[in-house]
Amino acid sequence: MIKILILAGGFGTRLKSVVSDVPKPLAPISNSKRFLDFQIENIRSFFQNDDIYLLTYYMSSEIEEYYKNDTKIKIIKEPTPLGTGGSIKNAINILNLNKNDRIIVLNGDTYIRPNFDSFINHLEGDINIVASFQEDCSRYGSLNIKNGKIVEFKEKDKNCRNSYINAGCYFFKKLDIFFNTLDSFFSLETLLSTSTEEYIMKAFLYKDIFIDIGIPEDYEKMIKYIGGQHG
Repeated sequence: MIKILILAGGFGTRLKSVVSDVPKPLAPISNSKRFLDFQIENIRSFFQNDDIYLLTYYMSSEIEEYYKNDTKIKIIKEPTPLGTGGSIKNAINILNLNKNDRIIVLNGDTYIRPNFDSFINHLEGDINIVASFQEDCSRYGSLNIKNGKIVEFKEKDKNCRNSYINAGCYFFKKLDIFFNTLDSFFSLETLLSTSTEEYIMKAFLYKDIFIDIGIPEDYEKMIKYIGGQHG
């Protein structure tokens, strides 16, 4: 069975000018739904009965309260901020997973709709990563992809255009990369960027909707998109 983890512990600093009373994953999108609800709906269309683990820290009590009646959503709260990679490693330890277990990891502030069946079953990497094509990549590091393999994670470049970026969705077919890391506080992307020769990382090329609600402009974009879909 695959464990599904959503990174939901960030401080959401850049969004606080418009969303200050709840953590970023609970940003209101419609009258009755929060951002994370839409992400979970997409996951549920492929994994109807699997538990989903929310990895929290900042304003964790708000997330715990919001999902308290959903028995299939579990909360794993970090004792202190551990970074994205440290948060995953902490969850692996709490869930008592071993090196041969498989996990899906998603960013809790990014809206994408990948085909999880294809993502999991049709690529042969140790780690599969959703790569989203963006005309404007200036807010993100880009990916150097050769023959479907990610060979380099490039730093942010304000002039970057028309490239694939890391969309914040990962499938780990084994967990060696976390067991071989001694640190408890670290960034997932930093860990991946320094491990491209040790592990085969495959890019799942994705050209559907991608919205990162980290800034107010894209938060508004998400509200408009959902309004158009459900209006």
